[in-house]
Amino acid sequence: MDTDLQDKYDQHLGNLIKQLPNSKYTFEVTKCCNYSTFVLVNKRATLLELYKEVSIWFECKTIKELYIVSSETNEKHTIPMTDVVQLKDYIREQHMKPIYPVPNNVVYRIYLEDGHSHEHVH
Repeated sequence: MDTDLQDKYDQHLGNLIKQLPNSKYTFEVTKCCNYSTFVLVNKRATLLELYKEVSIWFECKTIKELYIVSSETNEKHTIPMTDVVQLKDYIREQHMKPIYPVPNNVVYRIYLEDGHSHEHVH
């Protein structure tokens, strides 16, 4: 490939990655088997759209539950499947905290229960 073309591609890709935190929340979605991956969701999304994005990413048509675990009490809180609550409001109300330290971009952890059973679950 032409090096000028490769440099242009690399520049565009770098700019895209730098701009993502302006318009997207990053969630580290963790399954009960401890597999996890980043899922990006529009900052203007509702909780229902969060469910949709996770469903698409994991190719899972039947999400049983998305939930968070409180860092203070270690309690599990199911994320409601609703289009009435904005994602930004839910993050604020639940006092969700980034899981990676500064200077990393903000990433929140949520858990996915997809109904599959795993032998090595703790």
